[in-house]
Amino acid sequence: MKKNLVIAAAAAAALCMASCHGNTKSNDTSKDSLSTVASDSLNAGVAIESLAGTYEGTLPAADCPGIRTVLTLNADSTYQYSADYLERKDGHDEASGTFKVLANNVVEIVRPSSGEATYYKVKDANSIIMTDSLGNEPEGETAKLYVLTKKK
Repeated sequence: MKKNLVIAAAAAAALCMASCHGNTKSNDTSKDSLSTVASDSLNAGVAIESLAGTYEGTLPAADCPGIRTVLTLNADSTYQYSADYLERKDGHDEASGTFKVLANNVVEIVRPSSGEATYYKVKDANSIIMTDSLGNEPEGETAKLYVLTKKK
């Protein structure tokens, strides 16, 4: 009788652990996906809706006086890009596609035709600055030349 009682208790404990383990695993999965969403939101830091608007500026260029740039970011994660290379014939470029916000408030703009990406970091509510893919900003006196300002 004692042997049957021990076997029954062991079986009950095994069932309880199996069901608890299953629930824990399920909860862990839910927690992981919630953490991922929260983590992505924390990494992004900036709501796409707050970025929506048209940014303008003249970026530096090696072979002309500058590139007059107009970048419109839409709340649906699409963009329109227009650039005019100053004092160059046929110096106009246009593109449109999608963008996303990466870690450190870096906006990645992808050109669909080539897959080439350009990066801008959100400086404040009214300006973005061209950066590398990690969000490293230009340094020195020329840094201010890489800023695009939001039109009001």
